[in-house]
Amino acid sequence: MFRNLIDGLRNWWDAHQPAFWRRLSPAYRSALVILIVVVLWIGSGLFSGSKSTDDAQAKTSDIPRVQVALLHEVERNATITIRGRTQALHAVEVKAEVEGAVQSLHFERGDHVKKGQVLCEIKTNDRIAKLDQAKAMVAQTAKQHDVDLDLAKNGFRSKIQVAQSAAQLEAARAQERTMQLQLANTKMTAPFDGIADDRFVDVGDYMRVGDKCALIIAPEPFLAIGTVSEQQVGQINKGDPATATLVTGETVDGHVRFVASKADDTTRTFRVEVELPNPDAKLRDGVSADIHIPVRQVMAAKISPGILVLDDNGVVGVRTVVNGVVRFKPVQIISDGPDGMWIAGLSNGTTVITVGQEFVNDGQRVKAVRAGAKA
Repeated sequence: MFRNLIDGLRNWWDAHQPAFWRRLSPAYRSALVILIVVVLWIGSGLFSGSKSTDDAQAKTSDIPRVQVALLHEVERNATITIRGRTQALHAVEVKAEVEGAVQSLHFERGDHVKKGQVLCEIKTNDRIAKLDQAKAMVAQTAKQHDVDLDLAKNGFRSKIQVAQSAAQLEAARAQERTMQLQLANTKMTAPFDGIADDRFVDVGDYMRVGDKCALIIAPEPFLAIGTVSEQQVGQINKGDPATATLVTGETVDGHVRFVASKADDTTRTFRVEVELPNPDAKLRDGVSADIHIPVRQVMAAKISPGILVLDDNGVVGVRTVVNGVVRFKPVQIISDGPDGMWIAGLSNGTTVITVGQEFVNDGQRVKAVRAGAKA
């Protein structure tokens, strides 16, 4: 059957082959067949080469583009910035030391008060009478003691009796001083010049020992307080210049007043206090503030905070481009303010990714485009 198929194909070819093919000698026929095979092979190579070129172009187009900029370093003061708040250096709650009903008040909230000024006054009740009684007892025991001394000179009083009368006199005097103190304490006074920031009672209220009458705040000096890390505390010294920028927009120059020697057991941070002048009493207690403390001079570059990224270990840094490959570089933040952020740790002229850093990874190949350049 197979032989019959071959014979049939041969007969079909003999009947339909072109006339020029019949006129060709066997040698020419062989050469023509080889030529056709070679042409087909070359053509297939061209098509495959075009496909390879397209693949290469596709691979090139897959490389992400990022916008970059060159960093330029300048000498700048390294500044430690602390998030903190203001606090009055002297703030005292004036409290009652005796019991009684409030008879009168001599201030209002916001008043400027002087040291020794009466703020709250409690009814004296029978304290004046008890003081008079104590004074009478002092007079009586004093006369008795004088008599005992005279009698002792003539041998009619023993030394023990004289000592007893002397003790009675001192006890009477002590009682008089106690009653004088009790009477004086019915008037609660300001401990220093300041501002009456709050009032806790009204006329007629009954006050017990320890109840609050008023809150007095000394306007000057004021403090800006915050905490620093273990790595930063060694760079700050008492007396260093400092600046506090308040959330209200005020900026006040001062100096470091206190640096804690012991860390907080919970946060492992150290308390820092900056003393601020407040001659016009404009500063208020509890206002949020950024405390800036210059510590040294370093070479730093100005950047936008938006280009900062974190690596897998939580280290702050930027993504740079080195020979077309993304490289993460850790940085140190020197200062942060309205004019931008200053960082150290990069060499001058480093190519930093400014746009697209969130979408590439360390070690990835990218095409770097300068800001304003055509991609």
